[in-house]
This record gives sequence, structure tokens and C-alpha cells, in this order.
Amino acid sequence: MRLTAALVLATALPLQAQPVDPLPDFSLDSAITCLAYAVSEIESDPTGEVAANRADWLVFFSGLIAAKSTPADAQAIGDRFAKELVFYRAPSFEDGIPATREEVDEILTGTGKMCWYDALAAEGGPSFEP
Repeated sequence: MRLTAALVLATALPLQAQPVDPLPDFSLDSAITCLAYAVSEIESDPTGEVAANRADWLVFFSGLIAAKSTPADAQAIGDRFAKELVFYRAPSFEDGIPATREEVDEILTGTGKMCWYDALAAEGGPSFEP
């Protein structure tokens, strides 16, 4: 599924600043976080069913990243995304100390709600299906 991550990033590049920010109250960092969250969900699903439900998320957040990025951001996007994806593959509250199952659930639930409520639902993005 690492190929999925590479393809998602490729859709957001080349990054060009847009004259109008589609979600002024949603940061570039949050868009990168949500993209990494969606990719990690796809990677962790052995059935492949999540991929169909998250395809619209990938498009939405890739486009949002492109719209919110400036040329100065372009070089750091890949590194920022990779860092977020590593975190969602193995969540931890402290470096080197893996999160417990309960902490992982809290992290993933909190991130999913942030992505859903702050961006998708609030601005007419794709629908949420857990």
C-alpha cells in the first residue's frame, strides 16, 4: 500500500498556491494529517473494503493540500506526510513507547473526528463511512 501513498502525493504535485483558500480555518498540517490517516486506514485493512470508502478522502485531502500549499511548502510536503504516516502506522504518545490499544483507539478516533467534523462535514466534502 506504500504505492497508494506515493500515488496520492503525486496527485497533489506540482503544488501551486490557489488564489482562494477553500477551507480558511483548516490548516495545511491538518490536511496532511487527514491524508496520512486515510492512507493508514487503507493500509491496515486486509479486506480492501476501506479503500473504496476512502478514495474520495484521498482526492479531497490531496486537492486541499495542493490548494493550501505555497511553492515554499512543496519540498517539505513529502517529509511531513511520511512523518504523519509513520505515526499512524504505529501510534505513540512518547517517542519509542508504543501506545496501548486504548490509546491507539483514542488517537485514531480523535483524528477521524477531527478530519470529519472540521473538514469533510463542515465544508461539504465526501461523506463519512467508518
